[in-house]
Amino acid sequence: MNDPASVEIPLEEFDLSLLPENSRDRATAAFRDAVVAFFRRELKPTASSLQVAIDSHLIRIAWHGKDLVDPLALAVARLKTGDYPRGVQLLRVALRLGRDEAKVRFNLGMALSDLGELDEAMDHLRKAAEAEPRQADILVALALAVYRKGDPRQAVPILERALVLDPENPYALRNLAGCLLRLGAEAAPIVELSRKATALLPNDQQSWLALGHALEANGNTKDADHAYRRVIDIDPRNEIAEVAKRGLSQLAQQTMRAKVGGGVRPDGVMYCLAALEKCAAMPPKELRNVAFEIATVGLKGINPNDTDRKYTLRTLPGEFSGLQLLCYMYVTWKQVKPEADIGFDLSREYEEAVGLFRRKGK
Repeated sequence: MNDPASVEIPLEEFDLSLLPENSRDRATAAFRDAVVAFFRRELKPTASSLQVAIDSHLIRIAWHGKDLVDPLALAVARLKTGDYPRGVQLLRVALRLGRDEAKVRFNLGMALSDLGELDEAMDHLRKAAEAEPRQADILVALALAVYRKGDPRQAVPILERALVLDPENPYALRNLAGCLLRLGAEAAPIVELSRKATALLPNDQQSWLALGHALEANGNTKDADHAYRRVIDIDPRNEIAEVAKRGLSQLAQQTMRAKVGGGVRPDGVMYCLAALEKCAAMPPKELRNVAFEIATVGLKGINPNDTDRKYTLRTLPGEFSGLQLLCYMYVTWKQVKPEADIGFDLSREYEEAVGLFRRKGK
């Protein structure tokens, strides 16, 4: 950018949250000083000459010199660090500057979509798509904003257009699978879309989660279990992993109950009884240590139906099957924090074990 440039921004377009609290009244000199300081701080690093002036309606920014600022590049750098307010404000400057409009609207639309400002996001993304009709990524971002607005049915044809332009676009594949799942579509095509997405994005939790849901709906519980576990392996501590854990729990409970016609598992009752007897002999601190260690193991999922896998603990001797460890988790948390939900329902086995425990005079 080597030509002099200037831009005018309406005062109401400036994000007041970027200013100190005592400088947010637009009628004050403190506001004007803070806005000038903001733009000089944000834009000066690559501008050889920068002037900022404010009147009652407009903020005027002018650059002069051979090394003029690129607000778009500065905005993208801010967005990459998660600083959305500054990134969006700089994108608004870039849009007013009138250069690379489609690219600016694309980035501004995505940022506003992430912030939940969906109507404005969709407006920018539609205009970007009109300017660059063969850019699949713009269509993917537009479809995501439409989906977030609560209209997955309208998002589907947008994603299908994106895949015509770029059949290997992993985000189009992933998001189309998610839309079709939300709409209750046939599972087989969703499985195919999700498998393609996970092949292209092997560490993307959302793609694996969509695959798990689709496989489960298609009756393939073994592969669904694998997909959910992959979600958890990637990052066990975020919200997507929690959804996968619930999926694993549901699959495991269905399989566990199926072996006894939906009834109570006798081995589960015995494991719960053994855990109750063990807990009764433990001081509170030791009991809490056991509960927390099992919960930590459980972050990656415990399969009660895998009879070959054995678990070991630092706080308890011996080896434990998946079902046995879940019973110990259920019982210890009932003692430590009764209202806690471990994500696996063993209430019937636990109640029967409590009855046996009491009848034994414990």
